[in-house]
Amino acid sequence: MKLKTMLATLLLAMLPFISFSQKGQLNLIPKPQSVCIGSGKFVINGNTTIKGNSDFAVKYLSDKIKSSSGIDVRESSSALENFIQIDVNSQSGLKREGYRLQITPEYIKIEANDNAGAFYGVQTLLQLMPASVYGEASGWEKWEVPCVKIEDYPRFGYRGAGLDVSRTFFPIETIYNFIDWISYHKINTFHWHLTDDNGWRVEIKKYPLLTQKGAWRGPDEVLPPSYGSGNKRYGGFYTQDEIKKVVKYASDRNITIIPEIDMPGHSKAVIHTYPEVGCTNENKQMSVNGEVNNVWCVGNEKSYIMIENIVKELVALFPSKMIHLGGDEVNMDNWKSCPSCQALMKKMGMKEEIELLNYFVRRMEKIVNKHGRVLVGWDEIIKGGDLQPSTVVYGWGSMKRGANAVRKGQPTVFLPGQYCYLDMKQSEYERGHNWAAIVTLDSTYKIDPIKMNDFTPEQEKLVLGVQGNLWCELLDRPARFMEYQFFPRLCALSEAGWTNPENKDYDDFYFRLTKTHYERLYNMGIAFRLPFPNVKYENNTLKVKLPYDWAVVRYTTDGTEPSATSNIYTGDIVTFEPEKFRFATFYRDYNKSISVGASNIELYNYITPKVSIESSYDAEYTNNRFPVSNITSYDFKKYWRINRRSQAGDYVLYTFEQPVECSKITVETGIPNITFYSVTDGYVEYSYNGKDFIKGEEFVYGTAVIEPKDRVKAVKIVFTGMSDALITAFQNLKIEK
Repeated sequence: MKLKTMLATLLLAMLPFISFSQKGQLNLIPKPQSVCIGSGKFVINGNTTIKGNSDFAVKYLSDKIKSSSGIDVRESSSALENFIQIDVNSQSGLKREGYRLQITPEYIKIEANDNAGAFYGVQTLLQLMPASVYGEASGWEKWEVPCVKIEDYPRFGYRGAGLDVSRTFFPIETIYNFIDWISYHKINTFHWHLTDDNGWRVEIKKYPLLTQKGAWRGPDEVLPPSYGSGNKRYGGFYTQDEIKKVVKYASDRNITIIPEIDMPGHSKAVIHTYPEVGCTNENKQMSVNGEVNNVWCVGNEKSYIMIENIVKELVALFPSKMIHLGGDEVNMDNWKSCPSCQALMKKMGMKEEIELLNYFVRRMEKIVNKHGRVLVGWDEIIKGGDLQPSTVVYGWGSMKRGANAVRKGQPTVFLPGQYCYLDMKQSEYERGHNWAAIVTLDSTYKIDPIKMNDFTPEQEKLVLGVQGNLWCELLDRPARFMEYQFFPRLCALSEAGWTNPENKDYDDFYFRLTKTHYERLYNMGIAFRLPFPNVKYENNTLKVKLPYDWAVVRYTTDGTEPSATSNIYTGDIVTFEPEKFRFATFYRDYNKSISVGASNIELYNYITPKVSIESSYDAEYTNNRFPVSNITSYDFKKYWRINRRSQAGDYVLYTFEQPVECSKITVETGIPNITFYSVTDGYVEYSYNGKDFIKGEEFVYGTAVIEPKDRVKAVKIVFTGMSDALITAFQNLKIEK
């Protein structure tokens, strides 16, 4: 070894550990466990070579560098300087998935206990390079990395990302992208939710109708339209050949794919395709998701024969130790009125239907265990009886429900909706679900199932890790909304799963994210969410608090959406018309936040005339929690809900006590700011005298607009086709002067 190399190595080893919170430091995500920063840089150039015994990691790194920078880092085992070396050594003393990264001016060395650790060492090295290593270089980059010594390993062995492809189907190319994106963040598990009420997405050769019919929904399909798919054929599935390639691609990147076939509930796609495995009754009681007849018959032996055949094909496709078979949100009213299920209860001496769920889960355990696999289910499966000690529980309902599973002795993955359901709204102004909570970036970052629970040391061993989930009911629009919802909250989740709690700090994370990692996400090709500015109007002045100090905020003065050519906010704005201003955060002018106005003033001066409601809906279908009076209150958070599917000819008539002079009326349907249960096919019409009606706009995504030329006496919603949900919701009219 050359003298200067020895001195550099010695100096590096002697440097003290420092905190990433210091501005201008490495800004890695997730944050490593220990870092020692030295002086100097390693320069990547045409003379750089690479060697090592982790074949995939070596090729992966050299391909990344070449595809972005054009620099051909060739393999060579004899270079003595300007080389990169990746070694897997089971005697290294490093933990599983851990690595040691050492960078000097002469070399880069990654040492790991296993191939996973080597891959994660490469991921950290990539983050030390120019962000364009994830994309295409501009030609202005300096391909050099700082001298450091990092010793790192994950806190939890399970770090998951879940994606539902049943409600919204994603093409196979998107799945490959998704795997890349989560692998960059040291996520090691992809929970692939392949089936649900609204589509069966995995080819099962024994039962071809599952994909020939059960993968599609529309007017002439087995499954009706739902979740914005409209009255056209919608759907798709993944062939077994496609899945095998995806599994290999993920495995190379140290990602295990856990498939989920959701049952015995959430199963309309299979029940409506092969009705012989459903309960033999006409029960119309809705599940929590607004579905009927979507439950496997527990008392029918044909069900278990079919399930065993499905599992047999699944285990041939997915080498994962775990097979997820659901068990959540079962509408047990089906079982109450099913002769076969009731006969089974009597035979087994059961008193409650929840015992049928346990019976079903125990049958699933036997089927899965027979193939050398472990059953995974949602936290409802801990009810109604005992489980095998190996059965894994996904604690989704709350932190408490996950903790209960641990205390019952079950290995548990924590993904409580209040922290980890990334389909939830990120603020009150944005689209998304809100039934669990408004899930902010910092709330996801805070998830810590051990710190948040009083577990014994033995119980802590049952905490497998954490997972971020993305349910896709609302991901049909806008384009790339999946990416917007998932990132950067998945970045926060990755650090929650990887980094020891004593090394975590949210403010520090937020600095690293916004200062450096945004540029990486941009180069990864991810349409990530940007935080919007905080705008207040005080003393005739609009004051904007930037979401981070270097944010670019643009604004308009006429109520329109800011664009990349709009004015840049540089200081307080004096105005007497603050309601006309809209502001948005921009990143590189290609990505923008939602637009907002001042939060402490009324942005829309809506008129609130007295109005009465007439409709085609019988009172028996009204949900008492959401009465018709809600849509005469002008409280725009409230809505009227009907518990039946709307059909052509249905209508809702709003009649004003006195004709209303206005410039525009916006007619919105569905749950406010969620667009669930809205008009799929229909139009709005309006009348100046209450008798003669003028046809207006057709509904687009549940909304239609009227711009009248005279005083309006009545507004009518008219359905021309079947709605795409079993429930319909209506809102207050938004009437502008």
